[in-house]
Amino acid sequence: MGSLRPAKRVLLITNSEHGQANVFLATSYALLTLNDDDVEVHFASFPPIEKFVSLTTQHALRDSSRARPITFHPIDGIDMVSAWTRPELVSEQEGLKAIDVIKLIYAIRRMMLLLKITLPWTGPEFVQILFSVIDIVHKVQPDVIAVDPAFSPALTALRQIRAKFVVLSPNTIKDFAMPHQPNGEPLWKYPCIGTYFPFPVPLVHIPANILLVLLAIILAAFFDSHRRSVQRHVAFHVPGARLTTLNDLSLNTHLGIRFLVANLPEIDFPLAVTPASIIPCGPMIRPALPLKEADPALAAWLGRAPTVYVNLGTHMLLDEGMAVDMATALRIALDAVEAVLWRDSKLKGLQVLWKLNRRGNYEVGKKGCKVWDVLGDEMMRSGRVKVVEWFEAEPTAVLEGGRVVCAVHHGGANSFLETVSAGIPQVVLPVWMDTYDFARRAEILGIGRWGNQGTEFGVIFKGQELGSALVDVLIGGKSSVYQRRARELADLCKRSGGGRVIAARQILAEITRDSSHDTSDGEKI
Repeated sequence: MGSLRPAKRVLLITNSEHGQANVFLATSYALLTLNDDDVEVHFASFPPIEKFVSLTTQHALRDSSRARPITFHPIDGIDMVSAWTRPELVSEQEGLKAIDVIKLIYAIRRMMLLLKITLPWTGPEFVQILFSVIDIVHKVQPDVIAVDPAFSPALTALRQIRAKFVVLSPNTIKDFAMPHQPNGEPLWKYPCIGTYFPFPVPLVHIPANILLVLLAIILAAFFDSHRRSVQRHVAFHVPGARLTTLNDLSLNTHLGIRFLVANLPEIDFPLAVTPASIIPCGPMIRPALPLKEADPALAAWLGRAPTVYVNLGTHMLLDEGMAVDMATALRIALDAVEAVLWRDSKLKGLQVLWKLNRRGNYEVGKKGCKVWDVLGDEMMRSGRVKVVEWFEAEPTAVLEGGRVVCAVHHGGANSFLETVSAGIPQVVLPVWMDTYDFARRAEILGIGRWGNQGTEFGVIFKGQELGSALVDVLIGGKSSVYQRRARELADLCKRSGGGRVIAARQILAEITRDSSHDTSDGEKI
């Protein structure tokens, strides 16, 4: 016997890199496993993410008898990562490290590069993706669409055909609300993206901060020749279409677009104004196999003792000198903990799980190599320090399934929010644009430390500074505060089923919401 009412049909459209796609995978799972709704999920993206869509289906089918398999729709064209990792862009990024010695010039050039990376497609590539998205929408005929804000060809396509959509984003409230803050605060109070400035910006840095923010606006408005080139191509092949990016939507609130963000006011910067179009859902964590199922051996090892978990993401590669600095920091922390065990034994046997992505062929696991020499024979041979290049378990499974007492990461949104959701203090080593904001958040919220704020320009981190930050989080005077605040925020993030469930319900609510606003001059599907 068929269902008493037809399933609600939802189309999710996203880039394929995990930084953007994870919130879509998480929300897909939530949509399929709602116990009071019948939902059919369609997922449009590039082929690299398809296997993770299949895994999400498996999780949903395992956990709910109501779930349906996700239908995957491959988008024609080049994915975002492939586009922005072209040799010419990579060489520009490498050139920045070698040439610039003045932080202000470095920040300006970073902004110029960011304009290319956030819109990495050529005109023909952009139009190919745009038409592919339109074809998928016409084929699926969804009741509602959720789209990635960093996927400008899809945003442009949806505005052109006047589709009903919401933005589903791993970004924060601050990212969308900043233009709406009063009294010029975006200029003088909040650090410009990609800078080391503290929050609020100290008086001595305000002139430079104002200059950088204004330059970012000017560069985007008048000097982004690549955007103008893509716009001309779009206008020629799709008459009437307006190239649409994240900034275009967030600055034009009259369009009536709602932004579902993986954030909450309690885990963001203090803001004077949050527009009604921004819906804070909280961290959207995608499902993962429990650690004991995904990697029994790792689960057993993590269960032995409290653990510091180091994972700097897939894109931060450490040469041997950087690996030695990390080893130095870990040694400082391990020795400091050992020295106080006589009065506090809760960290007895403290160990380290270090996921290391190497640049070069240097050794780390053999006696006589530089990393081994720093950490010491007694630690490496005893297995108290485990250095791996890969493990099967998802980071969320490691954070939630072991005795992790501190997480060290690079400040990516997913890494920060996964650690917050697990209730674990953190040390953040930002290296790129918005990652600095997540280091600031750790300190503003009282859940950890910015581990490389004092490092000289051009160096990612130094062993002594990072070691001191680790000691502070583990056994310093504020260590109990970090732990308590981390647990409180984790409990907050799990309310109402967590961010993925809240986002799923908001998407379904959009089906019946009055959408009288007009987003384009195009044809409504």
